[in-house]
Amino acid sequence: MLIKRLILVVISLAFGAAATFLIMFAIGTDLYTYGMGYFSFTTLSLACFLGIWLDKFMGTGFLPE
Repeated sequence: MLIKRLILVVISLAFGAAATFLIMFAIGTDLYTYGMGYFSFTTLSLACFLGIWLDKFMGTGFLPE
């Protein structure tokens, strides 16, 4: 169960970072202009979005039923 949860966290954070870079590319800015604070919170929010769905499909039990 611990391995499944770690995989969920790694996949979610990787997705969040990749999606944030795509968003930054789409709006035509760079990391310096966008800011590390905004980058971190955008990555975290997108990772949580995917993490909720992955929790359901992977059955890790992070969220209660």
